[in-house]
Amino acid sequence: MRRRSFMALSGACLVCGCSGAVHRLPQLSGADVSLAQSEVQAAGPVPWQDASDEEVVAVLRSATKRLYRPAGQVCREMAVGVCDWNFRLSRDRSMNAASLSNGMIVLNRGVVDYAANEEEVCLVIAHEMGHQAADHVAARRHNQAIGALLGNALLGDGLLSAAIGLATSSSTLDGASVGARIGAISFSKEQEREADYLAGLILYRSGVDLDKARGMLVTMARLSRRMRTELLDTHPAGPERIAGWDRAVAEIRASNGRLPPRA
Repeated sequence: MRRRSFMALSGACLVCGCSGAVHRLPQLSGADVSLAQSEVQAAGPVPWQDASDEEVVAVLRSATKRLYRPAGQVCREMAVGVCDWNFRLSRDRSMNAASLSNGMIVLNRGVVDYAANEEEVCLVIAHEMGHQAADHVAARRHNQAIGALLGNALLGDGLLSAAIGLATSSSTLDGASVGARIGAISFSKEQEREADYLAGLILYRSGVDLDKARGMLVTMARLSRRMRTELLDTHPAGPERIAGWDRAVAEIRASNGRLPPRA
C-alpha cells in the first residue's frame, strides 16, 4: 500500500511539472551496472591523506582555475542555469560538496583528503558546476513546492493517510512534508546523473584526464557501500554512477565535447 501511494504521488508530480534533467542521458543496461559493481567490490583500500590547510587551498584553487572558463562556456551554451559561481571551503573532513542558491558551491576539505590526484578534485567541482548550469537547485525547490501541494490534496482526500499511518488531525501538515520530500526526490537521481554528464563535458573541454578523474567515483562508491539504487535514494548508487559516467564519457568523446540533445 505504501509503495502504491508513493507511486501515486510521484506520478502526480510528473504530470504536474516536476523538473528533471535538461538533457537526454545515455541509457544504462543491467550489464553496465553489474560490471561496475564487480569493479567496486574488487577495488583496493580507499585512499586518504591528511592534507595540510595550505595543500587543500592550493589544490582547490588550481582545480577551479582549470575548470572555470570551460564550465562557463558550457553553462552559457545551455542558457538555463546560474553561470556565476562563488566557492566556499568547509573544514568538514567528509568527502562531500554541495550546490546552494545564487551560485554558491561549498567544497569540503575532505574532497582533497580522499582524492588521489587533482583530476579527481576537478570531477567533484565540475559536478557542482553542472548542477548550477542545469539550474537543479531551483528545480529542486520547484519540485518540493509542487509535491507539498499534491501531498496536501491527496492526504486530504484520504488516499495516503492509511498507507503512512497519519492521524487525521495532522494530515495537512504531514501531507505537505511527505509531498515535499517526494517532490524533491522525484527527479534527483536523474539530475545527479546529468550533473555527472556535464562534469565529464566540462573536464573534456578543460583538457582534464577523464580516466584519472573517474577514480573519485570508485572511491565514493566504496565509501557509501551502496551497491544498488533504491526507490527513495536521492543519488544513484556508486556502481550506477560509474556506469553512467562511462557511458557519458564515451558519448562526449564521440561527439568531440558537444552538449547532448535536450530532453
